Amino acid sequence: MNDPFVQSEWQSLCDRVQQCAHSLANDKAEEKIFVSQAHAFTSGEPPHRYSELLAKVAEAARLAVKWQSDAKHDFENDLIDEAGDESFPASDPPAFTAGHA
Repeated sequence: MNDPFVQSEWQSLCDRVQQCAHSLANDKAEEKIFVSQAHAFTSGEPPHRYSELLAKVAEAARLAVKWQSDAKHDFENDLIDEAGDESFPASDPPAFTAGHA
């Protein structure tokens, strides 16, 4: 059974997965991996029933969360490095004055 609503939503989901693959990547190498995974997802058997579409939506969400986690890890490491570069040494804390009390 080819439900036009399910087909339309499937196409929309495939488009969104492809967009996420491009937008969540930190660099070209990561983008290539994400796009490959997105292509594998969108090339799969399309859903024919609404319940199958919901399962595909859940699968797409898991994939996007994985991409976010991979991209976030790099971002957090950059923030930690930046904070370390900008912080003062622990052996030389700021002077305590009465104005801080």
